[in-house]
Amino acid sequence: MTSFLPRGVLAAALCCTAIGAVAAPDSGDRYRVTMKMQMAGMSMPTRPTEVCTARAQPVSEQAIPKEKDCDVQNFRVEGSKASYRLVCTGKNAMTGDGEMETLPDGYRGSMKVQAQGQQMTMSYEGKRIGTCDYATESPEAMGKAMTAQACEAQVDSIVSHSMYVGPKAVCPTYKAKFCANVNRTMGQAGDPAHFAESDRTYGGVAWQAVEACGGSRAAILAQACGRAESNGNFDFVGDYCPDLVPRHCADADPNRNGRFLAQHCPDRARALAAQQCEGRGYTAMQSSPYRAFCHSYATERLRARNAQAGDATPATTAPAAAAPVKNDEAPRKPSFGDRLKSLKDRLGGG
Repeated sequence: MTSFLPRGVLAAALCCTAIGAVAAPDSGDRYRVTMKMQMAGMSMPTRPTEVCTARAQPVSEQAIPKEKDCDVQNFRVEGSKASYRLVCTGKNAMTGDGEMETLPDGYRGSMKVQAQGQQMTMSYEGKRIGTCDYATESPEAMGKAMTAQACEAQVDSIVSHSMYVGPKAVCPTYKAKFCANVNRTMGQAGDPAHFAESDRTYGGVAWQAVEACGGSRAAILAQACGRAESNGNFDFVGDYCPDLVPRHCADADPNRNGRFLAQHCPDRARALAAQQCEGRGYTAMQSSPYRAFCHSYATERLRARNAQAGDATPATTAPAAAAPVKNDEAPRKPSFGDRLKSLKDRLGGG
């Protein structure tokens, strides 16, 4: 039932943890705190917790923790008691009227809250059970320590870039270390193989991290495209460098860049297939210098055909049966040339 509560409500419920925050940082009082919430006729006690506070001081406005969009109003002190009104705006909008009291061995208080159309009454009491080191054991200090641990644990993870850079970063002091790791991880992305692997592994998240750390995907890609072009890696050019594609349809190596030709240079691919692939049996194809190209061409045409069939028919439609083998004497295993010819016929002679 408490999951709907704005953060400001929960912060106000723990106001006891900040009493006397101006006390010396090297010592404090340890309290066992119990809390109870009442809402819609239901009472919801919470488990006792132990908190470390600064050495107890008379109640003050500084003893009320609040979010940045919250304002303490009408704060009044009478002896060891105080009353106030808390008003929060924005996403976690709420209002609350509270009171607190310092006791000889602890403190107690309550707050009536209006939040998200709900009414709630919270009451709490803290009993002193010993001393503690406020500098390291206070809720604020422990929260900072936990944040630091999380920041350190994720600093090598590119996908966690929003923790370290940007307006909502929770670990801004780790930005330099995080960006050094990003630059080291992505430093080889100018190599086409490394660029493609980074894209497959991290997707757009990697480039968001690069851009956030002052790098440029466009600059790295331009470097990778230049290397791919100079090394004859036209499959990469076809995948990532569309402006360079028209330059290389004529000079692409069919066996090394068969997929490039089949996907981006249909005229040359069809001419090569007609000359070097169609009508050849399995044995002849195995010894052909165009074997790799023919395999790539057949694979890409089949992929294209399946994609078209998927667009034209429901997903539940069963795959079409293979074309029967035309042999009047006896069934035989279709040759590579038979399979390619069958594919060509089904594609309309493409």
